[in-house]
Amino acid sequence: MNEDDDGVLPLPSLMEAWRPPTGGKRSLRGGTLRIRSGGKGRGGSNVAPALSAAQARAKLERIVRKAPEVMVKISGKQRGARHLAEHFGYISRHGKLEIRSSEGEIITDEKRLKAIAADWDMLDQAMNAYGKDRPTSMSMVLSMPGGTTDAATIHDAVQAFARVEFEGQFSYMVALHTDTAHPHVHLTVATQGQDGTRFNPRKADLHHWRESFAHELRQRGIAAEATPRRARGHVQKRVRSPAHHLEARTAGQGRELDLNRLIEERAQAFARSQNPERRVEDVLALGRQKQIRGAYADAAAALAATGKDEDRALAEDIAGFVADMPAAVSRRLERAREIMIADRAEGSARSRSRDTNRDVADGQTPIPIERKVRDRDR
Repeated sequence: MNEDDDGVLPLPSLMEAWRPPTGGKRSLRGGTLRIRSGGKGRGGSNVAPALSAAQARAKLERIVRKAPEVMVKISGKQRGARHLAEHFGYISRHGKLEIRSSEGEIITDEKRLKAIAADWDMLDQAMNAYGKDRPTSMSMVLSMPGGTTDAATIHDAVQAFARVEFEGQFSYMVALHTDTAHPHVHLTVATQGQDGTRFNPRKADLHHWRESFAHELRQRGIAAEATPRRARGHVQKRVRSPAHHLEARTAGQGRELDLNRLIEERAQAFARSQNPERRVEDVLALGRQKQIRGAYADAAAALAATGKDEDRALAEDIAGFVADMPAAVSRRLERAREIMIADRAEGSARSRSRDTNRDVADGQTPIPIERKVRDRDR
């Protein structure tokens, strides 16, 4: 299929739907020419990656046919030679697993790992002109959903990813773990670059790394994607690891951060308020998902209009993908809806009858609870 066959797709709206997160501080070099990450458009606005029509179609197919999404996350920071050596001991299972360095060295000797930790710390101290308290290294975990990819392929893809993104600038160490529910790779990067640059990634950098890692997997025959959650219709934010860690640390101390309790309290207040609060983020989430749904709907309509069997099949897949998108509501609103429906089910027949009679006596048409719920969700 040539690119002219894909020219029917509404590329601007799709590019906006797939737009990567903002907030990146580009301090890295390497694969940015091969993987065209989000840059700055006119006036400094964030823009989506530039894709050809054929690339956009391939990405669309992977998204709507639910190719596995890669994971790249920052798992921790290490401060000083001792802390870093302990981290190397953890990811090597104290010498039982191989660690591969950015120089190609395969290491199992814990003494050698301690020497490398000391070297990284020495470079950091030498470049720390102001004596700031700062990390010596940063650790990441890269993986795929369990059962989708074999360990050797993930390991090979991560090594290629690291070479492209960090080689020649930041030292790094790679360790494969296969002793958990699914294989994953630990990648530890020295925060002090050899040219004086500090390793200080932002949200957009993480998205770029996901794109780069997914690219390496696809180069090895694995269908992998790296789309923002909103591009898949998700508006509920993930509970970040720091929140989980804080909740665990405060358990049993009389000052617990019970995330579920907080959501429940806010949902109860919303569901039973005469004038429920409409938060700005809830309204914006609805608007964003409406735009994203519209972009996919336009793509489906354009493909269906070509009359080609493969285009019609993709249009049907897009329609199913959009239909399966979760509701554009926060956890608070989702729980509030459940509470409102439960209140209705638990209400006595007499109170329901009294409300109905009062509405009729006032000359008003009773409003079903389902409509009230929908109105509050808007």
